[in-house]
Amino acid sequence: MGHSLGGTLAVILAALDPPRIRGLVLLSTPLCFAPGSCRFRDRLVAMTPANLSTIDVLPGSLLSFLAVVAAPETFLWSRLVDIVLSTGDPRALMVHARVERWALDEFPLPGRLVHEILEWPYHENRLCAGTLRIGDQLLGPAALRLPVLAVANTADAVAPRQSIAPFIDAMPTGFGELDEYPGETSVGLQHLALLVGREAHRAVWPRIFSWLHAHG
Repeated sequence: MGHSLGGTLAVILAALDPPRIRGLVLLSTPLCFAPGSCRFRDRLVAMTPANLSTIDVLPGSLLSFLAVVAAPETFLWSRLVDIVLSTGDPRALMVHARVERWALDEFPLPGRLVHEILEWPYHENRLCAGTLRIGDQLLGPAALRLPVLAVANTADAVAPRQSIAPFIDAMPTGFGELDEYPGETSVGLQHLALLVGREAHRAVWPRIFSWLHAHG
């Protein structure tokens, strides 16, 4: 099971060694990065410096800043609106506060790693195109021959449905399944709503558990 780019990595690992994994659940996991598939992707590619690979370590605060500049409506304005909508609901405010606290945990990353993440999937769309080479293997949708359940939050601008569906559709017949969830308030960031949202816990996770039991 993986969320966001952690889910993207899980797909790569599963494609490298499918017999070891019975199935994958992907939550708000972007898999296709074609131009126009995601406004966040287009802005990030356009604004990212070309020399990141020459920088030893990138501070976490810089990565957070790049995310805000690329999608201020997601990483800034919607968070402010969300806290206003959460006013009057102590439990909602608690969730929002915990998400904000989590967002402050900024980790430095090697410049080369950040460069390869932004260049290979985001700019060149290698994973969805089936041109991502790891060792002697080419990885892509056709290489993922195991059950996959992808859940898309239709209110999430970071991993919208159109950044997930083309990959699932290109998988071998019968292996991929895409479920949708409309998002909700009182989650701080819509990109995290599947993990922390009360409606997600009520309506989406029982379906995920049923899928896991069916493929366990």
